[in-house]
Amino acid sequence: MAYRVVSMKGQGGFARVDIVVNGAGRRFAQKTYDPAPQLLEQVGDEHLKRRFIREVKYQKEITHPNVVPIIEEFLSEDPPRFIMPLAECTLKDEMLVDSTLGDNLHTALFDILAGLEFLHNRGLVHRDLKPANVLRFKDADKYQYAISDFGLMSAVNSESSTLTGTNANGGTENYAAPELIGGFRRATYAADIYAFGAILHDIFGVRTQRIPYTELTVDGELGPIVEKCTKNLPIRRYKSVSELRDDLYNVLNNTEITFTSANEEVIVKKLRANSVLTDKEWDSVFIQIDRNLGERVGIANIIAAISLEHIDSLSKSSPDLYAALGDYFVESIMGNSFNFDYCDVLASKAERFYSDADIGLKAKIALAMLYLGTSHNRWYVERKVLVMMGSSISNELAQRIKMEIEVQDIDFEWRIGHLKRSIGVNENFLHPILRDLIQ
Repeated sequence: MAYRVVSMKGQGGFARVDIVVNGAGRRFAQKTYDPAPQLLEQVGDEHLKRRFIREVKYQKEITHPNVVPIIEEFLSEDPPRFIMPLAECTLKDEMLVDSTLGDNLHTALFDILAGLEFLHNRGLVHRDLKPANVLRFKDADKYQYAISDFGLMSAVNSESSTLTGTNANGGTENYAAPELIGGFRRATYAADIYAFGAILHDIFGVRTQRIPYTELTVDGELGPIVEKCTKNLPIRRYKSVSELRDDLYNVLNNTEITFTSANEEVIVKKLRANSVLTDKEWDSVFIQIDRNLGERVGIANIIAAISLEHIDSLSKSSPDLYAALGDYFVESIMGNSFNFDYCDVLASKAERFYSDADIGLKAKIALAMLYLGTSHNRWYVERKVLVMMGSSISNELAQRIKMEIEVQDIDFEWRIGHLKRSIGVNENFLHPILRDLIQ
Protein backbone atom coordinates (compact mmCIF):
# COMPACT_ATOMS: atom_id res chain seq x y z
CA MET A 1 0.00 0.00 0.00
CA ALA A 2 1.22 3.52 -0.77
CA TYR A 3 1.66 6.07 2.01
CA ARG A 4 2.16 9.82 1.71
CA VAL A 5 4.22 11.74 4.27
CA VAL A 6 2.20 14.50 5.95
CA SER A 7 4.67 15.79 8.52
CA MET A 8 7.68 14.81 10.58
CA LYS A 9 6.89 13.58 14.09
CA GLY A 10 10.32 13.01 15.62
CA GLN A 11 13.94 11.99 15.18
CA GLY A 12 15.79 9.41 17.27
CA GLY A 13 19.30 8.04 17.24
CA PHE A 14 18.48 5.26 14.77
CA ALA A 15 15.45 6.44 12.81
CA ARG A 16 13.05 9.21 11.83
CA VAL A 17 9.30 9.03 12.49
CA ASP A 18 6.82 10.70 10.11
CA ILE A 19 3.05 10.96 10.10
CA VAL A 20 1.74 9.42 6.88
CA VAL A 21 -1.66 8.75 5.29
CA ASN A 22 -2.75 5.89 3.07
CA GLY A 23 -5.04 6.01 0.04
CA ALA A 24 -8.13 5.90 2.27
CA GLY A 25 -6.95 8.93 4.24
CA ARG A 26 -6.10 7.00 7.40
CA ARG A 27 -3.16 8.29 9.41
CA PHE A 28 -0.25 6.13 10.55
CA ALA A 29 3.29 6.54 11.83
CA GLN A 30 6.16 5.63 9.53
CA LYS A 31 9.58 4.84 10.95
CA THR A 32 12.47 5.17 8.52
CA TYR A 33 16.10 4.14 9.00
CA ASP A 34 17.98 7.42 9.49
CA PRO A 35 20.82 7.13 12.05
CA ALA A 36 22.49 10.14 13.62
CA PRO A 37 25.74 11.16 11.88
CA GLN A 38 27.88 10.48 14.96
CA LEU A 39 26.44 6.98 15.36
CA LEU A 40 26.83 6.34 11.64
CA GLU A 41 30.47 7.39 11.78
CA GLN A 42 31.33 5.31 14.84
CA VAL A 43 29.39 2.13 14.04
CA GLY A 44 28.95 2.09 10.29
CA ASP A 45 25.98 2.09 7.93
CA GLU A 46 26.04 -1.61 7.06
CA HIS A 47 25.92 -2.79 10.66
CA LEU A 48 23.26 -0.27 11.71
CA LYS A 49 21.02 -1.04 8.75
CA ARG A 50 21.31 -4.77 9.32
CA ARG A 51 20.40 -4.24 12.97
CA PHE A 52 17.41 -2.05 12.09
CA ILE A 53 16.06 -4.70 9.70
CA ARG A 54 16.57 -7.52 12.18
CA GLU A 55 14.78 -5.70 14.99
CA VAL A 56 11.84 -4.90 12.69
CA LYS A 57 11.57 -8.62 11.96
CA TYR A 58 11.53 -9.35 15.69
CA GLN A 59 8.82 -6.80 16.34
CA LYS A 60 6.72 -8.00 13.43
CA GLU A 61 6.45 -11.43 15.04
CA ILE A 62 4.97 -10.02 18.25
CA THR A 63 1.21 -9.73 18.62
CA HIS A 64 0.09 -8.22 21.90
CA PRO A 65 -2.11 -5.22 22.75
CA ASN A 66 0.65 -3.70 24.89
CA VAL A 67 3.36 -4.01 22.25
CA VAL A 68 3.16 -1.67 19.25
CA PRO A 69 2.44 -3.74 16.11
CA ILE A 70 4.04 -3.40 12.69
CA ILE A 71 1.30 -2.95 10.09
CA GLU A 72 3.48 -3.12 7.01
CA GLU A 73 7.21 -3.14 6.34
CA PHE A 74 9.40 -2.11 3.41
CA LEU A 75 12.73 -3.60 4.40
CA SER A 76 14.05 -4.11 0.88
CA GLU A 77 13.78 -0.39 0.10
CA ASP A 78 16.59 2.09 0.68
CA PRO A 79 16.25 3.35 3.32
CA PRO A 80 14.21 0.58 4.96
CA ARG A 81 11.05 1.65 6.77
CA PHE A 82 7.89 0.31 8.40
CA ILE A 83 4.37 1.42 9.26
CA MET A 84 2.81 1.32 12.73
CA PRO A 85 -0.29 2.80 14.37
CA LEU A 86 -0.20 6.52 15.12
CA ALA A 87 -0.20 7.19 18.85
CA GLU A 88 -1.67 10.18 20.65
CA CYS A 89 1.59 10.78 22.48
CA THR A 90 4.40 9.08 24.35
CA LEU A 91 4.47 8.46 28.08
CA LYS A 92 7.26 11.04 28.23
CA ASP A 93 5.00 13.66 26.61
CA GLU A 94 2.25 12.85 29.08
CA MET A 95 4.60 13.08 32.06
CA LEU A 96 5.78 16.52 30.96
CA VAL A 97 2.18 17.69 31.43
CA ASP A 98 1.54 15.69 34.64
CA SER A 99 4.43 13.67 36.03
CA THR A 100 2.04 11.68 38.26
CA LEU A 101 -0.11 10.64 35.25
CA GLY A 102 -3.33 11.40 37.15
CA ASP A 103 -6.14 8.94 36.41
CA ASN A 104 -3.97 7.08 33.89
CA LEU A 105 -1.34 5.98 36.40
CA HIS A 106 -2.54 2.43 36.97
CA THR A 107 -3.39 1.84 33.32
CA ALA A 108 0.05 2.99 32.17
CA LEU A 109 2.05 0.99 34.69
CA PHE A 110 0.12 -2.26 34.38
CA ASP A 111 -0.01 -2.03 30.57
CA ILE A 112 3.78 -1.63 30.49
CA LEU A 113 4.18 -4.67 32.74
CA ALA A 114 1.82 -6.74 30.58
CA GLY A 115 3.79 -5.93 27.43
CA LEU A 116 7.11 -6.48 29.16
CA GLU A 117 6.04 -9.85 30.53
CA PHE A 118 4.92 -10.94 27.05
CA LEU A 119 8.37 -10.11 25.67
CA HIS A 120 10.17 -11.89 28.50
CA ASN A 121 8.03 -15.01 28.14
CA ARG A 122 9.24 -15.22 24.55
CA GLY A 123 12.89 -14.85 25.45
CA LEU A 124 13.18 -11.20 24.41
CA VAL A 125 14.74 -8.28 26.28
CA HIS A 126 13.85 -4.72 25.25
CA ARG A 127 16.99 -3.09 26.72
CA ASP A 128 15.87 0.49 26.14
CA LEU A 129 12.61 0.78 28.07
CA LYS A 130 11.89 4.43 28.94
CA PRO A 131 8.92 6.82 28.85
CA ALA A 132 9.77 7.96 25.31
CA ASN A 133 9.42 4.35 24.12
CA VAL A 134 5.95 3.83 25.60
CA LEU A 135 3.13 5.07 23.36
CA ARG A 136 -0.39 6.06 24.39
CA PHE A 137 -3.36 5.15 22.21
CA LYS A 138 -7.05 5.87 22.67
CA ASP A 139 -9.65 3.20 22.03
CA ALA A 140 -13.18 4.61 22.36
CA ASP A 141 -13.14 6.18 25.81
CA LYS A 142 -10.20 4.16 27.15
CA TYR A 143 -6.46 4.76 27.02
CA GLN A 144 -4.05 1.95 26.23
CA TYR A 145 -0.26 1.96 26.45
CA ALA A 146 2.14 -0.08 24.33
CA ILE A 147 5.89 -0.59 24.29
CA SER A 148 7.64 0.61 21.16
CA ASP A 149 11.08 1.39 19.69
CA PHE A 150 12.77 -1.96 19.44
CA GLY A 151 16.05 -0.61 18.10
CA LEU A 152 17.95 -2.16 20.99
CA MET A 153 15.82 -5.25 21.60
CA SER A 154 17.35 -8.67 21.23
CA ALA A 155 16.86 -12.30 22.03
CA VAL A 156 18.53 -13.34 25.26
CA ASN A 157 22.04 -14.74 24.64
CA SER A 158 21.99 -13.53 21.06
CA GLU A 159 25.10 -12.54 19.15
CA SER A 160 24.36 -8.82 19.40
CA SER A 161 27.33 -6.56 18.89
CA THR A 162 28.00 -3.68 21.21
CA LEU A 163 27.14 -0.28 19.80
CA THR A 164 29.50 2.51 20.76
CA GLY A 165 27.68 5.61 19.61
CA THR A 166 26.20 8.26 21.85
CA ASN A 167 23.48 6.85 24.10
CA ALA A 168 23.76 3.54 22.28
CA ASN A 169 26.27 1.42 24.14
CA GLY A 170 23.71 0.25 26.65
CA GLY A 171 20.45 2.06 26.22
CA THR A 172 19.54 5.49 27.58
CA GLU A 173 21.66 6.35 30.61
CA ASN A 174 18.90 7.36 33.04
CA TYR A 175 17.06 4.06 32.49
CA ALA A 176 19.93 1.65 31.78
CA ALA A 177 20.95 -0.92 34.37
CA PRO A 178 24.54 -0.81 35.70
CA GLU A 179 25.49 -4.01 33.86
CA LEU A 180 24.80 -2.27 30.53
CA ILE A 181 27.63 0.23 30.95
CA GLY A 182 29.93 -2.06 28.97
CA GLY A 183 27.40 -3.06 26.32
CA PHE A 184 24.49 -5.36 25.59
CA ARG A 185 25.95 -8.81 26.08
CA ARG A 186 25.13 -8.89 29.79
CA ALA A 187 21.54 -7.76 29.24
CA THR A 188 18.93 -10.05 30.78
CA TYR A 189 15.30 -9.61 31.79
CA ALA A 190 16.63 -7.91 34.93
CA ALA A 191 17.77 -4.94 32.81
CA ASP A 192 14.15 -4.23 31.85
CA ILE A 193 13.12 -4.56 35.51
CA TYR A 194 15.70 -1.89 36.35
CA ALA A 195 14.30 0.40 33.65
CA PHE A 196 10.78 0.01 35.01
CA GLY A 197 12.07 0.94 38.48
CA ALA A 198 13.61 4.07 36.94
CA ILE A 199 10.22 4.96 35.42
CA LEU A 200 8.63 4.56 38.87
CA HIS A 201 11.31 6.92 40.16
CA ASP A 202 10.32 9.45 37.49
CA ILE A 203 6.73 9.32 38.70
CA PHE A 204 7.12 9.06 42.47
CA GLY A 205 10.63 10.36 43.15
CA VAL A 206 12.17 13.76 43.72
CA ARG A 207 12.21 15.71 40.44
CA THR A 208 15.97 16.17 40.24
CA GLN A 209 18.65 14.92 37.88
CA ARG A 210 19.68 11.46 39.01
CA ILE A 211 23.02 9.72 38.66
CA PRO A 212 22.84 7.11 35.87
CA TYR A 213 23.43 3.39 36.51
CA THR A 214 22.81 3.64 40.26
CA GLU A 215 20.38 2.20 42.80
CA LEU A 216 17.30 4.39 43.22
CA THR A 217 14.70 4.93 45.90
CA VAL A 218 11.63 7.04 46.65
CA ASP A 219 9.87 7.98 49.85
CA GLY A 220 6.90 6.04 51.15
CA GLU A 221 5.63 2.54 50.54
CA LEU A 222 6.93 2.43 46.97
CA GLY A 223 10.49 2.86 48.22
CA PRO A 224 11.22 -0.88 48.68
CA ILE A 225 9.81 -1.65 45.21
CA VAL A 226 11.96 0.94 43.43
CA GLU A 227 14.98 -0.20 45.46
CA LYS A 228 14.44 -3.86 44.54
CA CYS A 229 13.92 -3.01 40.85
CA THR A 230 17.17 -1.03 40.69
CA LYS A 231 19.59 -3.13 42.73
CA ASN A 232 23.13 -3.01 41.33
CA LEU A 233 23.29 -6.79 41.18
CA PRO A 234 20.70 -8.16 38.74
CA ILE A 235 20.17 -11.28 40.85
CA ARG A 236 18.84 -9.11 43.69
CA ARG A 237 16.10 -7.53 41.56
CA TYR A 238 12.63 -8.96 41.01
CA LYS A 239 12.93 -12.38 39.43
CA SER A 240 9.93 -11.80 37.20
CA VAL A 241 7.40 -9.22 36.08
CA SER A 242 4.73 -11.23 37.92
CA GLU A 243 6.41 -10.70 41.29
CA LEU A 244 6.88 -7.01 40.58
CA ARG A 245 3.23 -6.64 39.54
CA ASP A 246 2.06 -8.35 42.73
CA ASP A 247 4.00 -5.97 44.99
CA LEU A 248 3.10 -2.90 42.95
CA TYR A 249 -0.61 -3.65 43.07
CA ASN A 250 -0.54 -4.12 46.84
CA VAL A 251 1.04 -0.70 47.31
CA LEU A 252 -1.01 1.23 44.73
CA ASN A 253 -4.29 -0.34 45.83
CA ASN A 254 -4.48 1.62 49.05
CA THR A 255 -8.15 0.93 49.69
CA GLU A 256 -8.65 0.27 53.37
CA ILE A 257 -9.31 -3.42 54.02
CA THR A 258 -12.48 -4.31 55.86
CA PHE A 259 -11.72 -7.48 57.77
CA THR A 260 -14.45 -10.00 58.49
CA SER A 261 -13.01 -10.75 61.93
CA ALA A 262 -10.09 -10.04 64.22
CA ASN A 263 -8.71 -13.51 63.46
CA GLU A 264 -8.75 -12.82 59.71
CA GLU A 265 -6.86 -9.56 60.29
CA VAL A 266 -4.15 -11.46 62.17
CA ILE A 267 -3.83 -13.99 59.34
CA VAL A 268 -3.65 -11.34 56.60
CA LYS A 269 -1.01 -9.36 58.48
CA LYS A 270 1.00 -12.55 59.00
CA LEU A 271 0.89 -13.33 55.28
CA ARG A 272 1.89 -9.80 54.30
CA ALA A 273 4.80 -9.79 56.74
CA ASN A 274 6.35 -13.13 55.74
CA SER A 275 7.00 -14.64 52.31
CA VAL A 276 7.75 -18.04 53.88
CA LEU A 277 5.50 -19.54 56.57
CA THR A 278 6.09 -22.40 58.96
CA ASP A 279 3.84 -25.46 58.88
CA LYS A 280 2.05 -24.18 61.98
CA GLU A 281 1.45 -20.78 60.37
CA TRP A 282 0.06 -22.41 57.22
CA ASP A 283 -2.25 -24.46 59.41
CA SER A 284 -3.63 -21.26 60.88
CA VAL A 285 -4.20 -19.84 57.37
CA PHE A 286 -6.20 -22.88 56.28
CA ILE A 287 -8.17 -22.95 59.52
CA GLN A 288 -9.18 -19.33 58.91
CA ILE A 289 -10.16 -20.05 55.30
CA ASP A 290 -12.35 -22.94 56.44
CA ARG A 291 -13.86 -20.78 59.17
CA ASN A 292 -14.72 -18.01 56.70
CA LEU A 293 -16.30 -20.41 54.24
CA GLY A 294 -18.21 -22.16 57.02
CA GLU A 295 -19.66 -18.82 58.06
CA ARG A 296 -20.42 -17.95 54.40
CA VAL A 297 -17.86 -15.17 54.51
CA GLY A 298 -15.60 -14.48 51.52
CA ILE A 299 -11.90 -15.28 51.52
CA ALA A 300 -10.86 -12.45 49.17
CA ASN A 301 -8.74 -10.70 51.81
CA ILE A 302 -6.74 -13.86 52.49
CA ILE A 303 -6.28 -14.71 48.81
CA ALA A 304 -5.10 -11.15 48.12
CA ALA A 305 -2.44 -11.47 50.84
CA ILE A 306 -1.04 -14.72 49.41
CA SER A 307 1.94 -13.86 47.24
CA LEU A 308 3.70 -15.68 44.42
CA GLU A 309 6.46 -16.54 46.89
CA HIS A 310 3.88 -18.15 49.19
CA ILE A 311 2.63 -20.26 46.28
CA ASP A 312 6.14 -21.32 45.31
CA SER A 313 7.17 -22.23 48.85
CA LEU A 314 4.00 -24.24 49.47
CA SER A 315 4.41 -26.21 46.23
CA LYS A 316 7.81 -27.38 47.46
CA SER A 317 6.97 -27.97 51.13
CA SER A 318 3.47 -29.42 50.96
CA PRO A 319 1.94 -30.52 47.63
CA ASP A 320 -1.34 -31.46 49.32
CA LEU A 321 -1.82 -28.03 50.88
CA TYR A 322 -0.71 -26.47 47.59
CA ALA A 323 -3.52 -28.27 45.75
CA ALA A 324 -6.04 -27.28 48.44
CA LEU A 325 -4.97 -23.64 48.28
CA GLY A 326 -5.33 -23.77 44.49
CA ASP A 327 -8.93 -24.98 44.87
CA TYR A 328 -9.68 -22.14 47.29
CA PHE A 329 -8.05 -19.71 44.84
CA VAL A 330 -10.32 -20.86 42.02
CA GLU A 331 -13.37 -20.66 44.28
CA SER A 332 -12.52 -17.03 45.14
CA ILE A 333 -12.55 -16.09 41.44
CA MET A 334 -15.61 -17.81 40.01
CA GLY A 335 -18.71 -15.61 40.07
CA ASN A 336 -16.93 -12.56 41.51
CA SER A 337 -15.86 -9.24 40.01
CA PHE A 338 -12.57 -7.37 40.34
CA ASN A 339 -10.88 -4.20 39.09
CA PHE A 340 -8.70 -4.44 35.99
CA ASP A 341 -5.35 -4.19 37.78
CA TYR A 342 -6.26 -6.96 40.18
CA CYS A 343 -7.33 -9.20 37.29
CA ASP A 344 -3.71 -9.16 36.13
CA VAL A 345 -2.46 -10.01 39.62
CA LEU A 346 -4.91 -12.92 39.85
CA ALA A 347 -3.84 -14.16 36.42
CA SER A 348 -0.18 -14.19 37.49
CA LYS A 349 -1.05 -16.21 40.56
CA ALA A 350 -3.21 -18.55 38.50
CA GLU A 351 -0.35 -19.12 36.08
CA ARG A 352 1.94 -19.99 39.00
CA PHE A 353 -0.59 -22.48 40.39
CA TYR A 354 -1.14 -23.94 36.92
CA SER A 355 2.58 -24.65 36.39
CA ASP A 356 2.78 -27.25 39.20
CA ALA A 357 -0.86 -28.31 39.53
CA ASP A 358 -2.27 -31.77 39.00
CA ILE A 359 -4.63 -32.30 36.09
CA GLY A 360 -7.77 -31.54 38.09
CA LEU A 361 -6.52 -28.20 39.37
CA LYS A 362 -5.12 -27.26 35.94
CA ALA A 363 -8.60 -27.74 34.45
CA LYS A 364 -10.25 -25.60 37.13
CA ILE A 365 -7.66 -22.83 36.79
CA ALA A 366 -8.06 -22.77 33.01
CA LEU A 367 -11.81 -22.30 33.38
CA ALA A 368 -11.34 -19.69 36.11
CA MET A 369 -9.16 -17.69 33.71
CA LEU A 370 -11.77 -18.06 30.98
CA TYR A 371 -14.40 -16.71 33.37
CA LEU A 372 -12.17 -13.89 34.69
CA GLY A 373 -10.99 -12.75 31.27
CA THR A 374 -14.34 -12.82 29.49
CA SER A 375 -16.32 -11.41 32.43
CA HIS A 376 -13.96 -8.44 32.72
CA ASN A 377 -12.97 -8.12 29.05
CA ARG A 378 -9.35 -8.19 30.19
CA TRP A 379 -7.01 -9.07 27.31
CA TYR A 380 -4.10 -9.95 29.59
CA VAL A 381 -6.15 -12.66 31.28
CA GLU A 382 -7.78 -13.92 28.09
CA ARG A 383 -4.38 -14.59 26.56
CA LYS A 384 -3.59 -16.96 29.42
CA VAL A 385 -6.52 -19.07 28.19
CA LEU A 386 -4.83 -19.46 24.80
CA VAL A 387 -2.12 -21.49 26.53
CA MET A 388 -4.19 -23.25 29.18
CA MET A 389 -6.74 -24.55 26.67
CA GLY A 390 -4.56 -24.53 23.57
CA SER A 391 -3.78 -27.29 21.10
CA SER A 392 -0.54 -28.17 22.92
CA ILE A 393 -2.21 -29.37 26.14
CA SER A 394 -2.57 -33.11 26.66
CA ASN A 395 -5.66 -35.07 25.65
CA GLU A 396 -6.12 -35.97 29.31
CA LEU A 397 -6.21 -32.32 30.39
CA ALA A 398 -8.59 -31.42 27.57
CA GLN A 399 -10.91 -34.23 28.63
CA ARG A 400 -10.80 -33.03 32.23
CA ILE A 401 -11.60 -29.46 31.18
CA LYS A 402 -14.52 -30.81 29.14
CA MET A 403 -15.74 -32.71 32.20
CA GLU A 404 -15.58 -29.56 34.36
CA ILE A 405 -17.48 -27.59 31.71
CA GLU A 406 -20.29 -30.14 31.79
CA VAL A 407 -20.34 -30.55 35.58
CA GLN A 408 -20.29 -26.80 36.24
CA ASP A 409 -22.76 -26.15 33.39
CA ILE A 410 -20.50 -23.46 31.88
CA ASP A 411 -21.69 -21.69 28.74
CA PHE A 412 -18.41 -22.52 27.04
CA GLU A 413 -19.46 -21.56 23.53
CA TRP A 414 -20.54 -18.06 24.62
CA ARG A 415 -17.33 -17.43 26.54
CA ILE A 416 -15.11 -18.62 23.70
CA GLY A 417 -17.15 -16.45 21.34
CA HIS A 418 -16.49 -13.45 23.57
CA LEU A 419 -12.79 -14.27 23.73
CA LYS A 420 -12.62 -14.56 19.92
CA ARG A 421 -14.14 -11.10 19.49
CA SER A 422 -12.06 -9.57 22.25
CA ILE A 423 -8.55 -10.60 21.22
CA GLY A 424 -9.11 -11.51 17.58
CA VAL A 425 -8.51 -15.26 17.56
CA ASN A 426 -10.57 -18.14 16.17
CA GLU A 427 -11.53 -21.44 17.76
CA ASN A 428 -8.61 -23.21 16.07
CA PHE A 429 -6.44 -22.26 19.04
CA LEU A 430 -8.43 -24.72 21.17
CA HIS A 431 -7.44 -28.33 21.71
CA PRO A 432 -9.53 -30.46 19.29
CA ILE A 433 -11.49 -32.02 22.18
CA LEU A 434 -12.55 -28.57 23.35
CA ARG A 435 -13.06 -27.30 19.82
CA ASP A 436 -15.72 -29.99 19.36
CA LEU A 437 -17.78 -28.25 22.05
CA ILE A 438 -18.21 -25.22 19.76
CA GLN A 439 -21.21 -25.62 17.45
